[in-house]
Amino acid sequence: MRRLHVLCSLLIACTPALALAQAAAPDAGAPDAGASPEPDVDVGEPRGTGESETPDSPTEPPTTGTSQARTRTDANDDASNDAGNDLGAPVLELPPDESAGDDPSATATIRYFFERVRVTGNDKTSRDVIARYVPLQRGDVLDVNDPSIETIRFRLIGTGWFSDVRLSLERGTRRGWVVLVVEVRERNTIVVQQVIGGLSRVVGSRAGSTDDTVEPYAGLGIAETNLLGLGSTLGVQAVVATSQYGGDLRYLDPMLLGHGFELSTRLFHNRAQEFFGKEDENIVSIGCNLPPEAIDRGEECPQPVLAKAAVVIYRRTGFSVGTGHDISGALRYTLDWQGELVNVLHKPDAASRLRGSATVPIDFRIDDGHSLVSSLQLGLIYDRRDHPGLTRRGQLFSFRAIAAPGLLGSDYDFTRLEFSLRHWQPLPWGHVVSFGLFAGSVFGRAPFFYHFYASDLSDLIPSRVLDLNLDHRAPHNLLGTSIGEMRAEELAARFDIEYALPLSSGGDEIRLFDAYVRAGIYTLANRDDVRVAIPGYDGFERLPVDLTFDIGVRADTSVGVFSVGFSTLIGFLPNL
Repeated sequence: MRRLHVLCSLLIACTPALALAQAAAPDAGAPDAGASPEPDVDVGEPRGTGESETPDSPTEPPTTGTSQARTRTDANDDASNDAGNDLGAPVLELPPDESAGDDPSATATIRYFFERVRVTGNDKTSRDVIARYVPLQRGDVLDVNDPSIETIRFRLIGTGWFSDVRLSLERGTRRGWVVLVVEVRERNTIVVQQVIGGLSRVVGSRAGSTDDTVEPYAGLGIAETNLLGLGSTLGVQAVVATSQYGGDLRYLDPMLLGHGFELSTRLFHNRAQEFFGKEDENIVSIGCNLPPEAIDRGEECPQPVLAKAAVVIYRRTGFSVGTGHDISGALRYTLDWQGELVNVLHKPDAASRLRGSATVPIDFRIDDGHSLVSSLQLGLIYDRRDHPGLTRRGQLFSFRAIAAPGLLGSDYDFTRLEFSLRHWQPLPWGHVVSFGLFAGSVFGRAPFFYHFYASDLSDLIPSRVLDLNLDHRAPHNLLGTSIGEMRAEELAARFDIEYALPLSSGGDEIRLFDAYVRAGIYTLANRDDVRVAIPGYDGFERLPVDLTFDIGVRADTSVGVFSVGFSTLIGFLPNL
């Protein structure tokens, strides 16, 4: 009788626990009563055949854990996060009745088996396209604290298709198996990628003139980054100045080749001019070289040629095709072939210039008439930014190598290497500081447009657009060094620091709005200048270094990210 009493007591005590376990983990093979009727996507086939892929001893959710875990990235909430929070870091939300108790490490053991992915909130973007960003196969062990879960959110936000991405887990159809729910909030994908406008200083147009003129330039770049909801990008960009213009058409399909390989193509055309000097600082022998049919049509030599400036006028048309693939969640590579046909329309027969205290001949670094550039281009990109437009935290590293050997049919034999690194760090009071580093080198005989320009490094000179050099000014030389002799050279490096002040966030049309100030130092030199200093400079002056700075505002809007800097206008001040 005593034994019967003890047995009944145990049954009464165990009944609530059994009921709780039965509610938290449904029987194997039983459908989830709370499953959503929406279509879902299976991102991988079971490992093995039939049902044999189920482990003999599946990992069950611990009784101290939870049947649902959620991570979140909200591009609009980054600016308002507490200073102690990691922006973009995964957050595990546990319901109050299923908390881990007093043991803060209990959630570290939460592991499940991945069953499938379910996508919600996508009115335009294909579910299959979103599911491709989930690098999980059916049967994979899923740890809610695994950094790869965070990477899924980073990659989806980085596409620019969504303003918000949230990840959560639902119970699967068997014990220990879960469904990964990807909840997205789509944004406008027809974006203005670039608006270009400003003033540039160009060669005077009057014959014999030694005065420069200030002329306007303008450009626009527009792209559909999610064409027909299939994740493809189609973009067009153009820039027009008084004496030159350029156009660029690009197409990118991130999954066209299958197995995660992308297909990218590009077609571009430039009619441009490159400045090497003018009559008051050069000895120039002008050769107009107009073809007979042009003379018959009454054409005249271009104004920069009549002004006795050492200017090369040329056309450049190119096409590229390539692919890319993810190495890991944050690291990817690209590989492209690019072919270019260069046609020099006008070039001085010969010219020399005063460099330091010595007169040296000008190497125009371009072949007469028609020439061909054929190159292979390899890129590596490591992207851990929390937001692709206005970043608050993370790192962005890129490396690019261009090789144009004669074996590829190129008339030029050269290699160009460059890398850049930027790190963003939020400050306790909500502002953001970032550090940037760039370095590059050209080896061999490269055409001048593959060299590094002062306008690539200095914020005080209008940057090149579509490889068009819009402004012929030399570096401002704020430190009074030999960098004043540099234009387009073989070696380049830059380091800068930027301080960003978030002004607003969370709006429908303007999601984020920042003000920034940036300052840096850079160097630009020819390889020969490293071995032998330019004559006429002594001491610190021999180092080709200069300062740069910029101040402006940036905004992430519903039609793209815009940045307005005032440094190029400051660069027109007489003492700069």
